[in-house]
Amino acid sequence: MEKSLKIVLVDDNTDYLFTMETFLQRNGFEVFTEDDGQKGLDLIRQENPDIVLLDVMMESLFSGFELCKKMRTEDDLKHIPIIGVSGMGDELGIDYKQWPDFEYFSPDAFLDKPVDKQRLLKLIPETIEKARKRKKRPKWKEKMDKEWAKKASSSQ
Repeated sequence: MEKSLKIVLVDDNTDYLFTMETFLQRNGFEVFTEDDGQKGLDLIRQENPDIVLLDVMMESLFSGFELCKKMRTEDDLKHIPIIGVSGMGDELGIDYKQWPDFEYFSPDAFLDKPVDKQRLLKLIPETIEKARKRKKRPKWKEKMDKEWAKKASSSQ
């Protein structure tokens, strides 16, 4: 029997957490949730998940932006893929895909709320596989990718 993928879901909306946890569990995932960014970081360190689903804007001081940045700078966490999830498109009229900020917020994938659950089910394994391939890349290619992303973001 194949082991189920472990997901940590961090979002300050407890109704959303319950709904997504139930949906993901019914689809065979092992799910851990937290409604606070700092506690979410502690949970990620404890569980070492296969992937993190992360709300971008949370009410706490330690938001999804900070959590993502912290994960990307810690050697034990930077390999864990992140799918950023946000309702900022609906709430603020901001399209993350149009205005990405790779320097400050660098998820492996991004979904707008309300989340298309079928798209999410496809995106989870795709994102994990993409992260595994990236992890195997030589350091010089990683450096080149970072420089390319920096140039791309500065030319917009």
